[in-house]
Amino acid sequence: MKLVNVRLNADDARLVAELKKRGVELSGLVREAIREAYAAERRRRTGRRVADIMAEIYAELPDPADLPPARYDSSDRRSVRRAIVGRLRRRRR
Repeated sequence: MKLVNVRLNADDARLVAELKKRGVELSGLVREAIREAYAAERRRRTGRRVADIMAEIYAELPDPADLPPARYDSSDRRSVRRAIVGRLRRRRR
């Protein structure tokens, strides 16, 4: 199991000492806080619309200017499926 050290200011150290005195298991408290923070971050990240995420990706990674136009609409899943199936069929032959 990995050990994590955390520096505490005077107020936090006082709170920790008080919790220990009252019998609170600090490791369990820290684990719970980590899990809650992770879940909140995950909710925050997945709460975005896919279209918005894709727009950001396309803005950051535009197609090169000399790239020939696609033979299908990559934003239309049916068009993409037809293109993939057609390509796979050509490979089998």
